[in-house]
Amino acid sequence: MTTSDAERDVVVVGSGVGGMAGALTAAVEGNCSVTVLEKAPVLGGSSGLSGAQLWVPANHHMQERGIDDSPEQAAAYLSDLAGSFYENPDAARWFVEHASEAVTYFEDVADLSVQIIEGIPDYHTHSPGAKDEGRYLEPQPLDSAEIPDWAELPDSPHLPGGVTTTEILEWGGALTPGSWDWDTIQQRREDGIVTMGTALIGYFLREAETHDIDVRTDAGVTGLITDGDEVVGVEVNDDERILARSGVLLNTGAYDWNDAMVENFEGTPSEDVVSAAVPTATGDGLRMAALEGAKLGVYPPVGGAKGFFIAVPDREFLGAPLYRYCYNVGLPHALAINSDGERFCDESFYPKQASEFYDPTGEYEEFPYYMVFDETYHEKYGIGNYRPGADYPEEFLAGKAETLAGLADQLDVPADALESTVSQFNEYAREGTDPDYGRGENEWAHVWCGDPDHEPNPNMGELDEPPYYAVRLYVGLSSMSNTGLVTDRAGRVEDWNDEPIDGLSATGSVTAPVEWGVGYQSGCQNARSLTYGYLAGLDLAEK
Repeated sequence: MTTSDAERDVVVVGSGVGGMAGALTAAVEGNCSVTVLEKAPVLGGSSGLSGAQLWVPANHHMQERGIDDSPEQAAAYLSDLAGSFYENPDAARWFVEHASEAVTYFEDVADLSVQIIEGIPDYHTHSPGAKDEGRYLEPQPLDSAEIPDWAELPDSPHLPGGVTTTEILEWGGALTPGSWDWDTIQQRREDGIVTMGTALIGYFLREAETHDIDVRTDAGVTGLITDGDEVVGVEVNDDERILARSGVLLNTGAYDWNDAMVENFEGTPSEDVVSAAVPTATGDGLRMAALEGAKLGVYPPVGGAKGFFIAVPDREFLGAPLYRYCYNVGLPHALAINSDGERFCDESFYPKQASEFYDPTGEYEEFPYYMVFDETYHEKYGIGNYRPGADYPEEFLAGKAETLAGLADQLDVPADALESTVSQFNEYAREGTDPDYGRGENEWAHVWCGDPDHEPNPNMGELDEPPYYAVRLYVGLSSMSNTGLVTDRAGRVEDWNDEPIDGLSATGSVTAPVEWGVGYQSGCQNARSLTYGYLAGLDLAEK
C-alpha cells in the first residue's frame, strides 16, 4: 500500500442491479463504506437497459393472490431447462429459495416497489413446475425526482420509457405499439416518471444516497490488487488504486463486445454476432478473475438468451453501433431464411433458435440470415426504429422486390428455394400450424412475439402481398453468456480446487449459468444478479 491508496470496506465493480444490491446490503447490514465503480459514463449496466423483469418463483405477491408455487416446482422447472447433463438441482433450488428473500429484503430496506407482470407465462408451459402467471415481477414506475441528481442513468435504446410491461401486454402486446395508450406514456415522460431498467436501478440509487456508498462513472477497473492469495483491492483507469478491507464484488457483465471471447466461448464468427448489452461488456471481470486462478463454468453455445437481432442505421449508443432484438420475425407475414433460401427454426420463440445458430463444424455456410416479409407486414407492424407504413432507408433493407424471385436475386439465394419456402409457409399459415418447426405453439410466443388479434394463429400469416422486403438478421447477445465464473452459495468466486478466492465475489452475467445450464427463462438473469448481489453483500458485511 502506498500513501495515496484509498481504502474502503467494499469495492463493487459494475453498477448493474447485482452490484447495487451487493453495495446496499453490505452498507445496511455491515455499516460498510462502499465504492461502486462503473466503466461506462452512465449507470446501470445492461440491467439498466433491460425491461427489468425479475423471475422470482414463490414470491409473496403470488401468495397474496393465491397462486400456488414452491421452490421445489421452480427448481424442477429450471432443471428441465438445463438439460439432463447440465442440470444442477442444488444450485437451482438455492437460487429460487433466496430470490424471493432478496426481493422482500429490498422492498423493506430500499422501498423497492415491484408488481407481478400480468398475463405472461413461463417460457415452457408444458415443462415440469411451469406456471401460467405470477413469477415475473417488474419495478413500478418511479419519479425521477427521487433519484439523486448526480446519478447518470441512460435512456434505453431498446425499450420505451414511461410504460410497464404489464401495461404493454394489457394494451395489446409487445409488438403492437399502435394499440398502446400513448397519452399515458407521453404524460409520464413529461412528468419524469421512469420505468423498466431505469426505475429498477433508480430505486437502488435513491437508497444509496442515505448510506456511505460512493458511486462513480467513467471508472474502468483494469486489474485486481492481491496480497498473496487474497484479493485486496482494484486498479482504476491504470492510475489509481482502491483497497477493499472486506472484499471486491464483480458485476461486470459478459463479453458481448469482445470479439475474441465471443468466438472462443460462443463458437460463432464475431462478424455475425451483435449485442444489445452496454458496450462496456467486454469480459473484464472474466479476464481479471481468471488471472487470479478463478474457475470458469463453460456451457455449449446451444442455449442461453441468443436470438435474432437487426442493425438500426444511423444510431449509436455510447459510441457503439445500435442493434435491437427482432422478435418481429415471429409476427404474421414474416419468416426467417438462411443463405439457402430456406426456413430453419421456430421464428416465434428465441430459445429454440440458439441451437440453430451454432455450427459445430465451424463452416457456417448458412450465414447470413434474413427476415423476409411482405407489404401486409409493412403496413401493419413496425420494425427496428420504423413505425408501420414508414419508408425504410436503403441502408436498412437487404432487398426489396415485386417478386420473390427478384428478392432472391438481390439476396443471392436460390429463387426456387425461396419461392418454395414461402409457398409452404403460406399453406401452414392458412391452417395456423407449423409441422416443420412448431411456430406458434408456445403460449409465451403468442403473448410476446405475436399479434393477439390475428387468427387462426397469432404468430403466423401468409406472405402474399408484394412488394417483398428483406432485412439482414444477426445472432444477438444481451450480456447473458454461456461461460462465466463459478461461485459458491455466498457469491464467492471459486478457484480450480473449488475453494473460494479470498476477497473476491461475483454476481450477474459474469458468472456461469449453473442454475439453468443450456436453457434460459426471461427474468432469470436480473433475478439471479439481484439475489447473489444480496447474498454476497451479506457475506461481505460479516467481514
